[in-house]
Amino acid sequence: MPTISYDQGTIHYEEKGMGEPLVFIHGVGLDHAMWEQQVDRLSERYRVIVYDMIGHGGSSHPPGPYSLFQFVEQLTAVVDGLGLDKIHLVGFSMGGMVAQAFALAHAEKLKTLTIMNAVANRTEEQRKAILARVEEVRKTGPEATIEPAIQRWFTRDYLHAQEGIVGRIRTRLQTNNATSYLAAYRLFATADQELWDKLDQIHIPTLVITGEEDIGSTPEMAQQIHEKIADSELLIVPTMRHMLPVERPNIVNEAIHSFIGRTVFAR
Repeated sequence: MPTISYDQGTIHYEEKGMGEPLVFIHGVGLDHAMWEQQVDRLSERYRVIVYDMIGHGGSSHPPGPYSLFQFVEQLTAVVDGLGLDKIHLVGFSMGGMVAQAFALAHAEKLKTLTIMNAVANRTEEQRKAILARVEEVRKTGPEATIEPAIQRWFTRDYLHAQEGIVGRIRTRLQTNNATSYLAAYRLFATADQELWDKLDQIHIPTLVITGEEDIGSTPEMAQQIHEKIADSELLIVPTMRHMLPVERPNIVNEAIHSFIGRTVFAR
């Protein structure tokens, strides 16, 4: 299990392939394994790097509260520790927030940015709902929120057809460190406010993706991110919910590869 050490601890990462470096950041409560289907296919063209965020998987679990700065510092340690110059960065859900914050802090390290199924500018009702879930996790632990999350994340057909894959996601959620998860989940519930007014400062080629039926990272949110980031591209995948990289890997992989081709290799 390869790791990178830095002043805040250790980072568990994996990589495969050669070529332009393509880094993926997972969502809250998950780990690098969610990107398995991206690693397998996109490593045919890129040096694909996946890692566990702070408080997740095999990386360090410092005490909370957590800040976006810590996650940006961690990603910087990945980039510098692997001797990367400029990267293509993909962030999913909470990882999309980290990717946005990294783009704001270290534009010089990015070639492209893909923001996938990410939250932005929650309404008061949406914020109350996520904060209620944070409070439920604080009081009773994460277990009560797992099955509702699974139901929100996947389409009904996929839940029935791919019980093995869904089961692995469920197991990941069930085996998280409860304290670390709460700290990360609380940050996920509030960090969109921190980022919203700064998004128009991102001037990196950006692709924004979500699912048409994603009720947490909605098409309306994706549209707002797209409008904030000049010259960005927007892709709404019909009938899909939250777990696009898992449920529709072919669409995601092709979208990322085509976007990189249009914005970088064509220059």
